[in-house]
Amino acid sequence: MNTLHKEAVEAFRQRNYTTAAKNWIKGHALPDDTEELKEIYLWVNSVNETSPNADLCAILGLIALDHHEVFTSNREKALLQCIEWSKQGITISPNHPWCHRHAGSAFYWMNQWEEAFLYYEKAVSLIPSPTLQIRLFTIKNKGNLAPDFLLLDVNPETSEAMEAYNAGVEINRMISQYPQMSEFEKERLTQLKRDCYTIAYHLYHKTVVEKIGDPFNEDPHTFAMCCHNLAIELTQQEKYDEAIAMTTQGMEYDYFMYILQNRFSTYLEAGYLKEAVDDGEKLMEDFIHEMDSVTYFNIADHLCNIYMELKDYEPAMEWINLGLETYYSLDATDPLLSNPEIVRCFTNFYINKAKVEEQTGVKTDVTTASKEADQILEEMPDNPSVLISRSNIFLEEENYEKALECLQYAIHFASEQNKVRSVQVALYNMGYIQVAKLKDETLALESFEQSIALGNEDFWCYYWAVHCGYHLQENEKTVEFALMALQVLPQQQGVTEDIIAEIYEHLGTAQLDLGQYTEAAENLKKSLHYNHSPIAEDNLKTAEAESRRNGSSGFFRKMFGK
Repeated sequence: MNTLHKEAVEAFRQRNYTTAAKNWIKGHALPDDTEELKEIYLWVNSVNETSPNADLCAILGLIALDHHEVFTSNREKALLQCIEWSKQGITISPNHPWCHRHAGSAFYWMNQWEEAFLYYEKAVSLIPSPTLQIRLFTIKNKGNLAPDFLLLDVNPETSEAMEAYNAGVEINRMISQYPQMSEFEKERLTQLKRDCYTIAYHLYHKTVVEKIGDPFNEDPHTFAMCCHNLAIELTQQEKYDEAIAMTTQGMEYDYFMYILQNRFSTYLEAGYLKEAVDDGEKLMEDFIHEMDSVTYFNIADHLCNIYMELKDYEPAMEWINLGLETYYSLDATDPLLSNPEIVRCFTNFYINKAKVEEQTGVKTDVTTASKEADQILEEMPDNPSVLISRSNIFLEEENYEKALECLQYAIHFASEQNKVRSVQVALYNMGYIQVAKLKDETLALESFEQSIALGNEDFWCYYWAVHCGYHLQENEKTVEFALMALQVLPQQQGVTEDIIAEIYEHLGTAQLDLGQYTEAAENLKKSLHYNHSPIAEDNLKTAEAESRRNGSSGFFRKMFGK
């Protein structure tokens, strides 16, 4: 029991209802415990029925607004009761500020704007309130799609932390409500919102942290909420370290799901992946029973993506499998199965599963993979990534016709959706099937060329383009793509020396046929450095001989066949 609440209880026993009301209302000191709060309600209501008092009416009005469950489960009934108590208090004390405010709030939440305006206006005239100033502006402009926000002139300075905090919340709601407002006004109101949160933060900090402030601002929970909201603002300004520090401080005074989720998101935006993993797993461990299904899948998806980026495939696969199992456990009639966000996460699990299997060499059996892919395609038939994955399964089944068909669809939908990378990958995969499985180098070269033209800078795409160009005797293209492949080679891991030798050999041979003897000789020597080849050896002799003749026309072809 905090100090203000203790003092309020003692004051109530002494029939000092003004002090009790001040502590409970201004100090936001009503207890969180439902049973204890119910006892206070019964106690106050009993005394007020015997000896009506404006301060008692104000206490009852606050309970009706914020804790109505102690006397009714019906929210509207509670609001009507709040109005009745408030009017009773005003009859006894016409200038009682809290009775006017509570009546205004009850009418406000019942959407009875004229009545709310009258009571709020009177309340503000009795005690200045930035929160009520904003609500009065909102009421005045109900139905106005383009209010003049210059008329909203709020002074956020106050000694009450909750007033400043609530004013920030009201402004944030207003900004969301009017997305069409001018950028100038949006920036002005955003700054005002931040000022409100900052004022509230410092008032709370003095009391909650430094222990030297106004005891009426002793509210650890709202201080944590203030830290949470300020951190959101700091993240939007890309002040990630400050935002992280702010959420961390807030959690010291109240640890709840949204503030941890906030820090998790900030770690992600800042690129602090290991810290993000820790917070994501804490969310799953500490708050899994509080989160809805969309939040659950979203966090699991983020954790999977982070581990994929960290190339830590074992925990990535654990989260993938957990996400897939949870999705499959949903009832077939559950609307969550078609929720766009959940389907997106499920699709990512599927795609990342294929990537992990590719990296680790551990693969799901083809039958299971086919079933999973078809299930996703039923939900998302125009998803290029899924179509590409489905094509890969057909490739494993040696069903090349179906594999190419999936890739054609992937290219079509990816082009429509402006997903350039998906088009690049689909064209590359198509070219690979055409050259490696169907032995059609002409079509394959066209596919690789299109992928490269769209910006694909992958080493293996250049490599296969070199391969096709060489065998089709397209010398200029062979040279062009070989030089591209060699340029990105330093960034490509896992390329064996025989592959490097092959590129240099194809490059040198194409240059030989183009009469570029000096360059041909240099590249053929490099080829032999990486791997011995009779073709490279004999073509090197020819290139050196022709080079010595100083410019004789080259007419030699690949001397020992393809």
